[in-house]
Amino acid sequence: MNLKTMFGIGLVSFGVAFAQEASESATTAPSYSEQQLQQQEEQAASSESLTAPVPFVAPEIPKESRRTPFNAILHGKSYNRNRNMAAANNTDLLLDFPNLFANRKFFYIEPTNKLGIVSLGSFFTAFDISKAPYDDNQLGRLTLGYAAPGFGFYVRAGLGRDRVSNDGTVTQNVEGDEVAPGVKSKTFGGDDWAAAIAKSFLGMNIAANVDWLTTKTQTHTDPDLGAETEDRFDSLTVGLSLTNAPTAKNFTWTLGARFVSFNNETEIDGDVKQPGTPIPSYWDLAPYIRGGLSVLENENARILLGAAAIFSYRNFDDPVDMYALTAVLQPSMMGEVFVGESKNLMFYGEVGYDWVAFRYVKNKNADYSKMMDKMDAVNASIGFRYQYKDFLAVELGLEEKLFSNPGSVFQDTQTLVDFSAMVRF
Repeated sequence: MNLKTMFGIGLVSFGVAFAQEASESATTAPSYSEQQLQQQEEQAASSESLTAPVPFVAPEIPKESRRTPFNAILHGKSYNRNRNMAAANNTDLLLDFPNLFANRKFFYIEPTNKLGIVSLGSFFTAFDISKAPYDDNQLGRLTLGYAAPGFGFYVRAGLGRDRVSNDGTVTQNVEGDEVAPGVKSKTFGGDDWAAAIAKSFLGMNIAANVDWLTTKTQTHTDPDLGAETEDRFDSLTVGLSLTNAPTAKNFTWTLGARFVSFNNETEIDGDVKQPGTPIPSYWDLAPYIRGGLSVLENENARILLGAAAIFSYRNFDDPVDMYALTAVLQPSMMGEVFVGESKNLMFYGEVGYDWVAFRYVKNKNADYSKMMDKMDAVNASIGFRYQYKDFLAVELGLEEKLFSNPGSVFQDTQTLVDFSAMVRF
């Protein structure tokens, strides 16, 4: 029994447990306000035990605390595109730190990015899509997770397979696909397996995640008829991050690192060859630091400054003897404002860019090197959020390219408009 089969059996077992618990959670799990949830997260972050109950205590909010009315909101993906650490939580952050789902009950839908999330206070699930690296194929994914105060995890899978057997002696055309004699098996759209876990301790959150994407075509052919070929095209990503967000005051930071191993190779009768397109195989290690700071704030508006520094070492595998060193800085600014006394309407906007402060590439085979730096184009976006009472919110965000080419604004390949809705319980 291989690794993916065992993982699949475990995922099915978890789904059964999820279904049994879902009906109970809908009636027994309490529902908390965002301010109560933030207080609970601080208490869980300071707790040394995963199982010890965390009593609710009425929050005493110091003037400099990040638990402002702005942070007492859960946003969708159109908010905080530049990942300013001082900003409020959005759905991307919850999926990065699954323990933040604890005691949150909501339904979130975002048609533009093909994402849906249901959280029952403890168990949660998400539907979205994957995209294979350097490929346009997409595949639906299912995420199942569990969260308690101070601890959370999820598993995710997206599968697509095709197997064609041709026992003849000539190439066959099957549904428009040329199939040589033999057996051809193919994985579609990313064959995605992933998991993440997060825990609070000593006033901080720590999270780890792993993601394995595979696109693979393998053909077994009778030796008298042709060669046996296998194309390997996969990507393994491992991430680790630590943040002081649960107990941060005015400055919030995150330390992290990401490791990526990408393979692009073809094996013909046991002889491995690595094609140069779309990109040769490599491994990459990238530590980073992100921060956010509120510089101006009152009860109706605030301005946040953010920045990130990412350092990357990428080593390309044989036969390409090459490496690259890169340092990227990501400065950003963000503004938010409430409109009206009820604070049901909010406008927000942000701007930032990637500054490749240093990049050095060395090709040992060709005795060739390259050094560069570049301030990339500025990315800007605006959006608004409207909340009806305490249970329904809608958000609409517009990206920077919307006004770049008047007359053809909706013909760009990038998503220009983000729309989402959230129902809280």
